[in-house]
Amino acid sequence: MLGTTRFGRRHHLLLAFAGVLVALAGCQLVAGITSRTLDPINPGCVLPSKGGGPQVRVANLVPTSDLVDVCMRNAGSTDWGRPLLLDGGTDCADAEALGAVGFGYTQVSIAFSAPSATIDVKMIPGGSTCSAAALGEGDGLTLATNAVTTLVLIGGNNVAETVVALPEADSLATSGQRFRFVHTAPGTGALDVGITASDALPTTVTTTVFSAPIPFGGSLPPGTTSDFPSAEVQDNGYLQLFTGKFDVGASVDGDSSDKAILVYQYPSGTATYSMYVVGVAGDNQHPLRALVCSEDVDSNGTLITPGKTPLTLSCTLSQLSSISVDVFNTGLYGPNSPDFAAREGVVPAAIAARDADVMCVVEVDEDQDKNNIITTATSTATSTGTTGTGPYGYVYLPTTNLSTPFTNPADQSGKVPPTSTTTPCNGVDSNLINAAIACGEQNCSTSVNDPTGKLQSSTDCLVDNCPGEFLAVQGAPGAGVACYDCLVVYIASDTSWQTSQNNCTTDVRPPLGFAGAENSMIISKYPLVNTDVLVLPSTFYRRTILYAQLQLEDQNVDFYCGFLSTTLNASALPYVGNYGNGSTDSQTAYDNEQVFEAQQLINYVNTKSGTGTTGSPAVIVGDWRSSIGISADAGVVSPPGTFLPNELNGTMGTMALLQGPSNWAFAVGPAPWGAQCNFCPQAENPYNLTDSYFVVQPILANWPINSTISESLLYTAGAVDIDGGQQGPVSPYYGLNIRVIRPK
Repeated sequence: MLGTTRFGRRHHLLLAFAGVLVALAGCQLVAGITSRTLDPINPGCVLPSKGGGPQVRVANLVPTSDLVDVCMRNAGSTDWGRPLLLDGGTDCADAEALGAVGFGYTQVSIAFSAPSATIDVKMIPGGSTCSAAALGEGDGLTLATNAVTTLVLIGGNNVAETVVALPEADSLATSGQRFRFVHTAPGTGALDVGITASDALPTTVTTTVFSAPIPFGGSLPPGTTSDFPSAEVQDNGYLQLFTGKFDVGASVDGDSSDKAILVYQYPSGTATYSMYVVGVAGDNQHPLRALVCSEDVDSNGTLITPGKTPLTLSCTLSQLSSISVDVFNTGLYGPNSPDFAAREGVVPAAIAARDADVMCVVEVDEDQDKNNIITTATSTATSTGTTGTGPYGYVYLPTTNLSTPFTNPADQSGKVPPTSTTTPCNGVDSNLINAAIACGEQNCSTSVNDPTGKLQSSTDCLVDNCPGEFLAVQGAPGAGVACYDCLVVYIASDTSWQTSQNNCTTDVRPPLGFAGAENSMIISKYPLVNTDVLVLPSTFYRRTILYAQLQLEDQNVDFYCGFLSTTLNASALPYVGNYGNGSTDSQTAYDNEQVFEAQQLINYVNTKSGTGTTGSPAVIVGDWRSSIGISADAGVVSPPGTFLPNELNGTMGTMALLQGPSNWAFAVGPAPWGAQCNFCPQAENPYNLTDSYFVVQPILANWPINSTISESLLYTAGAVDIDGGQQGPVSPYYGLNIRVIRPK
């Protein structure tokens, strides 16, 4: 027992002593009677700048989160010494110097002196010593003696990391812009560099600059010449171009479409730059971009344009592609919607086939249809526990029910309507209700004379077969109108006859179709964060505004997806809600409720995204159920086969209100799309009758400019077999796509 105790104590002391040695070794102290400091590390941060070998700089262009420090030695030597940043001083990682223990992705250092003209280079994790395993190495690299040499760490994306040495300009710029193009994007083929058709993606390379493409890991191949008569390829691959602004980009060599993977607008003036093509195709964290670094120095070798930190060059990343946004009303509101059975199986695949970055999908009322869209279009788990396999990675779909409160329940006067204490059918003769339900069960049911059956097709069947029975309910004294509305809303919402009757005769909550479920969703290729929902005050059907921040590669953008109450129900469902602003006219009351919802949308966006120069850029899309009428008398000509929209609570109502905020702008693409219907008459869309509306007007808020670059209608191809052997589109509504330039 004694031996065991002594051994345990001794072992503990050995471990403790070893820990002291490890700690002291880091401080280069020796334990003993006296302690002393060996080989002290200087305070401050001064990279080697005089003496030794030629000037070099380092660039970390591997698309990872690794921080990189640099070890150098004379070629063939066995002594690495200290890493660059550690050797520079104890404060190189301080915020005033670099702000980190190494150079991050896309950081390019200032120039400093190498130990000799031929060196070995080893890139290591920041904070390590030179004994650490290398992230990438370059052995026996020969440096330029009359110019700075860039030591570039390249690789990643299943390409081995290595260090390449690329000499820079060997003279000062005297006129115009001078550029060197360096390909460091792993996994991307050789690049053709040229002038682009526009200053923003998507665009094409229209005129190539060089006689040969640029391979990965290097600059121009030897012997490359300029395709521009007025441009000259100078030493070390720099191209001298004329003075003035111009747009330059790159496309993958061999791509017949000449699609630009990046575009950068060079400013006018006299300057020297390197453009590094960085990133990985399809990588949201490290997208393909141009990293443009200013290398200009004065006659004393001092940087003309300082970088963001004293240890780095001034570098700018090119703008990413435009944001592609779809807004689409599926028209999947149960059997009461046109050709519902034929269309509901086609809609999910149509959505999955889209290539938009983010979509606002509305009027998907049935849980099964929501799950089908998620399963087909996204890789998100559905409410039934299955996981989708579609191309979209993110979805936001909040859950609401009959008891979900309105976010802001006060009416236009600022008062919260009292909670209902009676059922919608309170006081209505039960015989009238029974007769209406029995008629529906007998003539319009999925199971004849079965209370558990549902409406077979649309409510047109009730109009044709049971008009007297339902009008008798509507005309009953007292709550007759409310009772009639309640029955029709539930029956049209794919609710059984029995449940519809029970809801209206036993539930004091205001009736909401589809059990109060909201019917909008956001589908995105980018992560959705800080999601939220504004539950709007509405009558008969749940209406919401969904909010999410899109985590783009370079910034977050606010995204709103909404669906307002329709005003087209005024005659079919007489208004009995609380938000008609006191109007006794059904149509006016519906109009007032919709305008009130639009005002809540404006307030919500202003609260979430702010306004003016301090506001966050926001895309606001949805189906506003409102349309500004455009007349041919106004000089707008509709292309053959298309139709101008009619007025729908627009010029003096909802659309006029949405045009009001000074920081909002309608996103309008090239004519004629802005003037066309997306709910189009039968000659254009066989599901509809004569009405023509444009109810999906996109809006940009806090955008630097109204930067829409295109707008187009979607889902127009015939895809569904409908009555009479016809083919119809996937929805009574055409979707809309807009492309907007990202805010800078």
